[in-house]
Amino acid sequence: MKQKRYHVMIIREDGKQVHNRVLEWFQVKRHLAVAGGAAGMMAVCVVGAAVMAGWTGNLLRINRGLELKRVKLQASLNDLTKTLDEAQARLSKSQEQLSSMEELARQQNIPVPKSPGLGGPSPHPVAAPAVPSAESGDLALGIAELKERADIIYRETEGIGRVLKPRLEQMSHIPSLWPVKGFITSGFGRRQDPLEDGTDYHTGVDISAPYGSVVQAPAEGLVVFCGWQQGYGNCVEISHGSGLVTRYAHLSKILVKPGMNVKRWQKVGLVGTSGRTTGAHLHYEVLRNGQAIDPKRYLIY
Repeated sequence: MKQKRYHVMIIREDGKQVHNRVLEWFQVKRHLAVAGGAAGMMAVCVVGAAVMAGWTGNLLRINRGLELKRVKLQASLNDLTKTLDEAQARLSKSQEQLSSMEELARQQNIPVPKSPGLGGPSPHPVAAPAVPSAESGDLALGIAELKERADIIYRETEGIGRVLKPRLEQMSHIPSLWPVKGFITSGFGRRQDPLEDGTDYHTGVDISAPYGSVVQAPAEGLVVFCGWQQGYGNCVEISHGSGLVTRYAHLSKILVKPGMNVKRWQKVGLVGTSGRTTGAHLHYEVLRNGQAIDPKRYLIY
């Protein structure tokens, strides 16, 4: 079969021939195939670029959505952390209040029952909440409940402190402790005079104790007198406020000075035999508004 031929001639506008070539059919088909392949590849590239652009836009939208979620989650986490910190601060404040009251009670030699956070188990323990699920939102609910419990505990301890602390402070100035270890050999009121015939009025109590035994302040107060008094010998007087004054007589040594603030249990002197006495002991008096009263009304520890 006779092959088809194509005469390709290129002529410029001025009529001059530039190119003149004869092409066989198979050559034409080859050139057409190459051109078609190039056109197909170009079409594939265009479609691919369009698809890639669509994917890129979708990925950018997804990324922006994820970033917004991350910001919201971070804000929620910050809120939960703040709530937890507030609950912890409330519980710490409550612990400080309880510890303060416990210390005041100990200073008054008042037995303090063990309580949660102070070294002992709770008599009615509160069951711990189950581990919450962050996905269901139980985490935020659990933290909110914890904060509410902490607020309740804080309000309760604050209320107890408002009532109890002033009472404990008041008790710290009441001479309820024995000033020296011993036993009473002569009580308050009318008695037989130990040195002379007849009776006299004893304005305090005599507590028998070995010579040199430590005499302690039975309550907080201000030292208002230190020195020698007729009949009392070496003597110390402490004002505890509200008109209460305690007197310690027959001391062998005075360990405080006028103007000193003393705490409960603080050493103020040593038992002796100074003044009018038949032997080593402490003469102890309690005066209220200048009137002697029986110290045993206060001696409870």
